[in-house]
Amino acid sequence: MANPVLQNIESLKRAQSFDSEIHQTRLLLAEIPESRAALARELESKRVHLTIIEQTQKDMQLKLKEKEIELAQKEAQIKKLDGQLSQIKTNKEYNALLQEIASLKADNSLLEEEIIRKMDEVEAVKDEVLKEKDRFAGITREHQAKDQELVNQEKNLQSRLQEITKQRQEIIGQLPPEVGDLYNRIVQKKEGLALAPVSGEFCSACQMQLRPQVINELQIGEQIITCENCSRILFYES
Repeated sequence: MANPVLQNIESLKRAQSFDSEIHQTRLLLAEIPESRAALARELESKRVHLTIIEQTQKDMQLKLKEKEIELAQKEAQIKKLDGQLSQIKTNKEYNALLQEIASLKADNSLLEEEIIRKMDEVEAVKDEVLKEKDRFAGITREHQAKDQELVNQEKNLQSRLQEITKQRQEIIGQLPPEVGDLYNRIVQKKEGLALAPVSGEFCSACQMQLRPQVINELQIGEQIITCENCSRILFYES
């Protein structure tokens, strides 16, 4: 006649395989929200970077426009002063007006150089914005694909978790209540590892040397024996 204790141990070993997978599955599931959040944070960082570059372009275009307006105002002033030359009565006033016009033209010459430089800078940052938009579009697609992959992984893990939880519950439900309750208490405390094979005279889980009486009780096989140190259910590998 088969030893009922050994039969219970075999059932517990099957349950243990499911509980180990359940524990690992839950760990993987717990990591997914943070992984998705990290993707979202990284994408937001890229978006902020693009926004900064776009704002830089707008600021530079505004400054260029201001310089162009300043140049137009000075050119209008020169035109106005040129029109006043024919109305001057004295050489002194005439020369003073010429000097003012020359000064404005010198200023305009510098402004024109600055405008050309700023136009080059605006074009450069415009190119950078276009490239960054392309990069951001590519990164967005990549992140969306990764996020969808995580969503699919989460669904698959949840499905597998339900499946193996049901299977382990069926196994535990066929055990004597006191054995099932003992196993459940231990597995909750030991992160999915409630059983420990005996290696020589030692518990393989905590490496505690077992007392001779414990070894004898295991060999007799009339009751479930737990490790006095880590509380796991002990068994000999068959």
